Amino acid sequence: MFSRLDNYILKAFIPTFLMCLVIICGIYVVVDLLQKIGEFVEMGEEAFTTGLQYYTFLLPVMVFQFFPTVTLVAVGMVLVKLVKYREILAMQVAGISLYRILLPIFVITVFMSFASFADQEWIIPRFAEKLETLRQTSFTNAIQRNILMDDRLNNALFRVAKYNNRTQTLQSVFILSRYENRKKRFTLSAEDGRWLGDDTWLLNRVVKHSYNEKGKWVAPVQRMDSLELKSAITPEELCKIKLDPSLLTFKQLKDLCNSEPDNPRNSVLFHSRIAYTLTHFVLLLLGIPLVIGFSRLSKNMFLRLGLCVLVCGVFYALTFVCSNLGNTGLLHPLLAAWLPTVIFGSIGLLFFDMMNM
Repeated sequence: MFSRLDNYILKAFIPTFLMCLVIICGIYVVVDLLQKIGEFVEMGEEAFTTGLQYYTFLLPVMVFQFFPTVTLVAVGMVLVKLVKYREILAMQVAGISLYRILLPIFVITVFMSFASFADQEWIIPRFAEKLETLRQTSFTNAIQRNILMDDRLNNALFRVAKYNNRTQTLQSVFILSRYENRKKRFTLSAEDGRWLGDDTWLLNRVVKHSYNEKGKWVAPVQRMDSLELKSAITPEELCKIKLDPSLLTFKQLKDLCNSEPDNPRNSVLFHSRIAYTLTHFVLLLLGIPLVIGFSRLSKNMFLRLGLCVLVCGVFYALTFVCSNLGNTGLLHPLLAAWLPTVIFGSIGLLFFDMMNM
């Protein structure tokens, strides 16, 4: 049972959380709307209906993405208010430890974590196909970016920085082919390329590294002005409407990892989905001490809150970098997913232990 103190803190937190969620999602929608204003103008009378459907389907995705950040900001705002009116000091004078004061916040964070998981597993997949169809048919222009696909013909991972649907041309191509024992067979990078037909791409300014069956590099490096590459990846495959793996359920993501074992992006997403459940707690462990834990920090509470948000941004920046390294195979998927959580979680625990209680 919650005590009167717990109820008081929760009544302050829940409205603040909902307000922050609405504001942050609203800002995201406005920015996204400005980026798509050209597409909406071209739709004419259908713009309002299409936009309403798109942002309705996108709402669960936004909630899932922003849940940890909104939780941290809401907690920070509540604690700033309690400190400003000396309510935390009064509680401590009454013999209540800071750990006990913060207990209801961590309890509600557990529920937030479960709610976030439920959103990803049951709500987002219900709208995933409709959202992706709208995104790719209404808002995607001729350019596709950061394509990552399996080339079954070459037993290779095919990565393209930019693909033009109209001209059927590629830019910045990287191909990683493997032997049956999963050792590297060759890596191939090309500045650009175009579709020739008959399952063939013409790649230009090519650099190829070959490896033996033990995975050791075989000299020399091959440099070619052009190369015709037979591939199972065709313009039709590139233009198919595919669900973004981030919209899949945990089970679907696991099945995708099994069906495409050479695609590291799926493994990174799979492990990140597990690590994400701890993001709420990691951010709280980092943020709470910066807001109320250290007496030597600036007495300006809003400056402390800003520092808290800055640390949150650094956490997400490291997460982004590690994910990109994992997607390109430069970092093991397990490390790519868990490294930010382990590093910042350890720092957060240290901060929490050093607080002035």
